[in-house]
Amino acid sequence: MKILIAEDNPLWRAVLKRNIENWGHEPVVAEDGTQAWDILRRDDSPRLAILDWQMPGMDGIDVCRRVKRDPNHPFTYVVMLTSRDAQEDMVAGLDAGADDYLTKPIEPAVLRSRIAAAERIVKLVPPKEWAVPRIDGYDVKRLLGKGVFATVWEALHRQTDETVAIKIIRVDLATDDVFGRFAREVELMEQLDHPNIAKVLQSRIDKTLGFYSMELVKGGTLEKFVQEKKPSAAVLIRLIAKVCDALDHAHRRGVVHRDLKPSNIMMTEEGEPKLVDFGLARSMFTASDNDSAVHSMDGSVIGTPLFMSPEQARGENDSLDGRADVYALGIIFYVMLVRKHPHKINQQDRWQTIREIAEGHARRPSELRPGFNSDLERIMMKALAENRDERFATAGEFGTEITRFLAERRRAKADGKS
Repeated sequence: MKILIAEDNPLWRAVLKRNIENWGHEPVVAEDGTQAWDILRRDDSPRLAILDWQMPGMDGIDVCRRVKRDPNHPFTYVVMLTSRDAQEDMVAGLDAGADDYLTKPIEPAVLRSRIAAAERIVKLVPPKEWAVPRIDGYDVKRLLGKGVFATVWEALHRQTDETVAIKIIRVDLATDDVFGRFAREVELMEQLDHPNIAKVLQSRIDKTLGFYSMELVKGGTLEKFVQEKKPSAAVLIRLIAKVCDALDHAHRRGVVHRDLKPSNIMMTEEGEPKLVDFGLARSMFTASDNDSAVHSMDGSVIGTPLFMSPEQARGENDSLDGRADVYALGIIFYVMLVRKHPHKINQQDRWQTIREIAEGHARRPSELRPGFNSDLERIMMKALAENRDERFATAGEFGTEITRFLAERRRAKADGKS
């Protein structure tokens, strides 16, 4: 089996290469992240990749994200290497889609056993195409996306003749923790019924199958909508107000999203936003030991760094509430209208981004765009208050302020015309 070794340290690279050759495998070597990504894009790319976390050009964690997020990329088993024995690194790597995680120095016996386990899994997963699943009551049409433990398919529900999206967990590959997380995702989403939240239609979870079907949102992500449609500021502000209302609905039922970002806000063909992907969500109303073990560990970083709240960046997961989502939506609001991130960040350095959000201060929009509307700036900065007690207490309050701003703008324009 071909195995990619992406390691910028020549000593570690040589050690890994020699061991892998001695164990009967074919090593393919990359000296930095850019080379690794180029190798993994080839038609005959290795299906097992050992990626050093920090490398020139592109970090291993970024290579991992690209591989796992590309629905057209063949399944690749990724092992992350790091010199830091830190819990937050492990969680971040797994959240990025990594399949395994090792810290240096690595015992050869441990590495060999991990490679053997990876080889068994790789042989179970088709390299290019996933077998079309069979689910009673559905005609499964085509693959929409895939991860390590789940796939998303477009399907036709025979009884209603409705086209839906089906998320299916690979029970043969999922651990108890992953399976529990999936079950919890379904449980939380089934509590929600709002026009701006993608609705779960049916679910089944047992030892042979885990899936849920939900309405299929065909218009693409919010990010794509902004890039292609170039909507006016007024349209964007109205969209954010609707997302506020959807979040308020979730929060009132005890559900915190925890991973709000533009790719988790889908747009219908009619231009309506829909919240999706509650895979990292947690309940504010129940905090059993089992729930905590499955979903998060206090002190670890859960979520996407660019859009996380300061308390998330500090790993304060046990005390997160709806105000963390308010902050994330504040960042999305800011980025859409200011076209810059409110924090001074380096997108190529995950941990610098996390530190900046945990310890830094959001910049006022007028610092980056002189003349920015002062009333809108006040709303944004309240959503982005470092101290969550100084933010909007609820997403509903955030939405109310946005709606009031729009109404006042309309009145001002009407008065100007009269």
